[in-house]
Order: sequence, then C-alpha cells, then structure tokens
Amino acid sequence: LFIYDDGPDAMADFSSRGPCEDGRIKPDLVAPGTWIASLRSPVGNDENSWAPISDKYLYMGGTSQAGPHVSGAAALLVQWFRQTHSMPKPSPALVKATLINSATDMIDDYGTDPAPNMDEGWGRLNMTDLFTGPRQYEFFDQTALLTNAQVFERRVIVATAGEPLKVTLAYTDVPGLPAAIPALVNDLDLQVIGPDGCVYRGNQFDAGESVPNAGSSDTLNNVEGVFISAPPFGLAWTRPRI
Repeated sequence: LFIYDDGPDAMADFSSRGPCEDGRIKPDLVAPGTWIASLRSPVGNDENSWAPISDKYLYMGGTSQAGPHVSGAAALLVQWFRQTHSMPKPSPALVKATLINSATDMIDDYGTDPAPNMDEGWGRLNMTDLFTGPRQYEFFDQTALLTNAQVFERRVIVATAGEPLKVTLAYTDVPGLPAAIPALVNDLDLQVIGPDGCVYRGNQFDAGESVPNAGSSDTLNNVEGVFISAPPFGLAWTRPRI
C-alpha cells in the first residue's frame, strides 16, 4: 500500500503547519517531500527508506528531501541573478521574495486554502515559471535603509493582458527579544495603488485575492504580498513601501 501518492499538490499530513505563536504566516513556502528519489549507500541501513529503486537510489520523504529542493533552488537563483541581472551578491531578502513571488498556489482540491495559508504558506516552489514562464518580473534590492515615516516608491506598467499582478516585499528584520509577541521589530507595510485610486495593502486577502481599500495593514510579518488576478491592462500602478 502506497501512501502520500497524490502528487506534488497534496500536503503530507506529517508536514509542520503554522501559524507562529504571534500569528505570523508559516511556512513561507513548501517543496515536494514525499516519494523523492534519493541516493542509496551500498553500506547504509535501508530500514527507514520508503521503497527501493535500484542499487544506487531509493525513495525517501520528509524535510530531508524538501529542504534540499529549496536550498538548491536558492543557489540556482543566486547564479541566475549573477548571470542575467548583474547582481553579484543578491541579498537573502531578495532571494526569499523571489522564491515566494514565483511559487505556485497548490490545488485546493487536496485540502489547502488559497495561498497564503498556514499549510503551504505562499505556495509550492516553482522555478520553471520564473526562468522560462510568460510572466515579466522586476527585481529591486534596496540597500538604503528607511527610517520612520519614509516611503520608497516605484511605478510599474501592466503590459500584458491576461497576466496577474503579484508584488512581494521581504526584508531582514533585526532580532527581537526571545519572548516578544509579536516578534516583528521593524514594521514595513506594502501598498499597491491602482490607476483608479484603489489601495491594496499587503497580506489583506480574501480567497487568495487582495482586497481593495482594506481598513488595516499587516503588523506581524516581514513578508507581505499583493495579488490581483486581473489588473487593468496598460495602466501604471504605484508600488510604495512605507
């Protein structure tokens, strides 16, 4: 009898779930961790393997398989930034934001809600869409620190009909006190202002879609996102960070 064989869009029931104690979204993203072809040692003990494949490979599962997926993807992403965007040293925050922005929302039929949620976070790792997909990406790695009440603003053009607008902010926060609730020290808020004046605030979602003119901002997470499935075509959007 094979279990956990529903494919990459089904979360294993032994996977850790969020939220954190203060309500932060965790995990950030997920990767396949069941029925992964792993190396087999000719002198190792196979008692904990899921099933044999050959003399050199066997099936395994768990964080030991999902973790290397994400670590390897991050390494490939850094190499890609260096080769294609002249970024010799992209920040960890930019790498994290890119992995989250390009993640795929897992199919809800397998028991997960629309992303973000406390099962899959912002979705399943997906480097294919980032490297070869139809979406256009814009990256910005800010090095100038903001102080209280400062705003950083950029404008983007929705130039392709039928493609969603997805904006992700990630930043490295300073450590807080071990018992602090909430754990966030510096609170940056993402806002996306549409051409019609609607304001989309980070992490204010309804069924996976950003809610226009939400009454509050996120005060818990150092990752914030806005997702608009059908933005108006060919109009400028303002993307401020406060």
